[in-house]
Amino acid sequence: MPHLKPIYRISPVTITAASGAAAALCLAGFEAVGWRLHDRLPLPLFEAAGTAAGLALVLGALLVPFARRIFRQAAGAGDALLKAFNVSSDAICICRLDDGAILKINSTFADLTGYAEEEVVSRPVGRLELWRSRGQFLVLARRVEREGEVRDFETAFIRRDGTPVPALITASVISFRGERCILAVTRDVSALTTARETIEKLSQYDTESGLPNQNLLLDRLNQIISLNSRVNRSTAVIYVGIDGFKGIVDALGLTGSNDLVRDLARRLNAALRRTDTAARLHRDEFAIVLGGELQENDLAPVLAKLAGVFARPIKVRSVEINVTASFGIACYPADGCTAELLLQHSHMAMNQAREAGIRFRYFSASMNVKAAERLRIESGMLRSIEDGEFFLCYQPKFANNGQDITGMEALVRWGRNGEVIPPDRFIPIAEENGLIVPLGEWILTEACRQNRRWQEDGFAPLQVSVNISPRQLLQHDFPDRVEAILAQTGLPPALLELEITESAIMGSSDDIVLKLLRLKEHGIAISIDDFGTGYSSLAYLKNLPVDKIKIDRSFVMDIVSDPDDAAIVDAVISIARALNLGVIAEGVESRGQLDFLVGRNCTEFQGFYFSRPLPKEEFADLLRSRGMQERGPVAAAPRRPEAPPVLPSRRSVVPAPLTVVEYMVEVTHLIKPVAPLDRIINVLSRFQLAPDLRVLPVVEGEEIVGVVNRSTFLEEHIIGRYGFAAHINHAKKIRELMEPVALTFESTTRIEDAAASLNSRIGTLRLDNICITRNGAYVGMMDVDRFLKAMTDLQLVLAKGANPLTGLPGNTSIERTIAERLNSEIPFDIAYLDLDNFKPFNDHYGFQKGDEIIRKVAEIMTAVAAGAPEANAFCGHIGGDDFILITDADQAERLAESIVAAFDGEGLFFHGARDFAVGFYRAVNRKGEPETFPLISISVGIVNTARSQVNSYAKLASLSTEVKKAAKKTRGSAIVIDGIAA
Repeated sequence: MPHLKPIYRISPVTITAASGAAAALCLAGFEAVGWRLHDRLPLPLFEAAGTAAGLALVLGALLVPFARRIFRQAAGAGDALLKAFNVSSDAICICRLDDGAILKINSTFADLTGYAEEEVVSRPVGRLELWRSRGQFLVLARRVEREGEVRDFETAFIRRDGTPVPALITASVISFRGERCILAVTRDVSALTTARETIEKLSQYDTESGLPNQNLLLDRLNQIISLNSRVNRSTAVIYVGIDGFKGIVDALGLTGSNDLVRDLARRLNAALRRTDTAARLHRDEFAIVLGGELQENDLAPVLAKLAGVFARPIKVRSVEINVTASFGIACYPADGCTAELLLQHSHMAMNQAREAGIRFRYFSASMNVKAAERLRIESGMLRSIEDGEFFLCYQPKFANNGQDITGMEALVRWGRNGEVIPPDRFIPIAEENGLIVPLGEWILTEACRQNRRWQEDGFAPLQVSVNISPRQLLQHDFPDRVEAILAQTGLPPALLELEITESAIMGSSDDIVLKLLRLKEHGIAISIDDFGTGYSSLAYLKNLPVDKIKIDRSFVMDIVSDPDDAAIVDAVISIARALNLGVIAEGVESRGQLDFLVGRNCTEFQGFYFSRPLPKEEFADLLRSRGMQERGPVAAAPRRPEAPPVLPSRRSVVPAPLTVVEYMVEVTHLIKPVAPLDRIINVLSRFQLAPDLRVLPVVEGEEIVGVVNRSTFLEEHIIGRYGFAAHINHAKKIRELMEPVALTFESTTRIEDAAASLNSRIGTLRLDNICITRNGAYVGMMDVDRFLKAMTDLQLVLAKGANPLTGLPGNTSIERTIAERLNSEIPFDIAYLDLDNFKPFNDHYGFQKGDEIIRKVAEIMTAVAAGAPEANAFCGHIGGDDFILITDADQAERLAESIVAAFDGEGLFFHGARDFAVGFYRAVNRKGEPETFPLISISVGIVNTARSQVNSYAKLASLSTEVKKAAKKTRGSAIVIDGIAA
């Protein structure tokens, strides 16, 4: 087997010395028999053997042979420990506590400092000038003397050649040769320091241009503002946007466009003053902060220089490119007093310059009027919900006789600072920033509470309509929230109607349809608002769980005078009647409109012709005037308990980041169940009313106890076994007719897992008899068509993600697997594998040989994973020469060792006999110069999600990449394991 390089662990090192008493006893015993171990074993590590040696002294006169054997064993143990001391990868030093004189070092210490052992033994540490600050040694010595042990003491050594070496020291007080000493274990952390500095640079600088990024720009701008605010000076921010950058990328490609950006960055830095800062914010946008003292006339020269930057063409790959840009300028303090505001305003000015086709534009206060109004509304909304500044008005709905009130719509208003803000000014903003969710929940709660209060006051029961935002519908627990509000307020579900816009419900996902079905099952009415303004499909509409459609006011407005609007309204009413849906017209404001709608059999009306929206007190007065208060106020009825959910809330389901359906809840067909004690006529009527219904679930309590299949029921109990009409025994109950449930799946079961369990039973099982449950409670039946489609879609997505060269899963499958493992919250290992110097290898030996190596890596990984089923390994091909290995926790290291060993064993096949024999090959490097390269090797960086506290794919990828880079710094194949908790 080829020789493997050591496995380096990036983790804190702790070496604890044995007790001083045991050391003294051990030394005394050895010296009593004439052994001078001070010279050959001056290590605290042998002190564990000291007790045995001391005991031998006491019994030496009687048991000399036995004592000699013990000493021989102790000497053997000492030899082993001395060898461990010398080969340790950490620098170890023993020095006297009193004067700091060095008594013993190992070879790693000599390599780290550049001093040989004979040059430092007996010399005080301070005279060697090892410490960048001698005071640090005194601090360490005092702490060790006081505390007995110090861990991870940060310092920096000065090597003999003057090179600084950052280090971590772990030190303990020990007894050595009868003296109190310090045992110091030192680790060189140069690589970690370099990595930390690299990460800091990446967080503050743009990698392509080398310019500061937005983080560093804002930091510098904040410093300038802070300074200028004290001395009453001004400054400016210039936002630069490259025109037509997408076309430049298309023409030059990513590499060429990056070269252009780097050239622009050099020009910008050359044109600016030393106190100015140029930063790259986005791929085609830069910002410049003018530092120092800025006078009123200083801006013009700076802008002239910037214009000159773009006046000269930029040469990329022998092609001259003329680049133009737009500039926006915002000044401190006139245009803003914060860094974010100045950047925002300069960006707005740049956009305005670009739209106007001019080069420069200063920020104008008028540009910010709308933005300020929006900000005022946005910032005040959440506080106003808490402060009770929102209130509801109620607009009545009338029957087609124009007299009877059939219900009311709850409409929100905002009273703030003595004015009433109309909903068209704040609802769109709330929709965009997400505040519509808490606002909508407040509206629903208040409407239900007020309607319940009217019932308690003796008014006739009326249905209240509440508008629901698309954002609310997207909440996974929306049905739960509605049911909780009904339970909290005590309003019967039948007295609540939810109005959902046509655009939100048409073409919506199955998830939304399932939510509406659940609400319908609970007894809540559903209506489509603003019907006719969206893109309704009649085929889709007939399958939606809705009770009513509302004709939008824009069509009602001109129905008397506009034949097109009249035709649309006629069509909507006809559709509603054909689908057995109610229809209501909103925006009725004249007698002519009412007569037209009554003549077309419209069932309900709403509009200013009847009443404007009224505050709750005035609406109560309207009800009284119509004689709708049947009795005086009565005590509130007991609140009804919240009904168990019919459909799952999917609160626990965390789907992987794919666009395909993945869980059984998403292929569930909601079928209202029958009870075991129902009569046979109930089943017959259900099958007659729904020709496509193939099976009925039988549920007792919440548990499914059986199924009734359409074919079996009709053939055996209705038509008869031999084709003749059978006498129907109406006394039979469903319990006597039902068949047992063949199979159930939990709603959170993955479709892939369900399909795998069905493989062995596919020929003996009716798929439409499979039941879906949630925590054992009935949810629905499996929709066979959707299940098969979901499986097909999933396989297509995964197939598209496979790498065509290796056949290993590609990035789609990799991201999905990582997301699933993270969501499971079970720790796992992830190893990133990267071929070292693959590009020169590919250039030298040819791409066919490169492809052979890529395929060989995939072959090795697959074989190793197959040979270790207990690791639960997943192998993936990220692309190029990058691979990934995902295993259960603490398994990746073992598999990686096997992969590296097998890979290194193929060196002769990869390079041929001549190059393999000499251990290198010569090829042309990226600069076009000949260079000697080592044999191709593989670097592996391993991260454990528990020790690194990784909770996202992005963080995992970033950390793994850093660990892999550490591995690549080692010549040849290497494995690096990051065990530091992040």
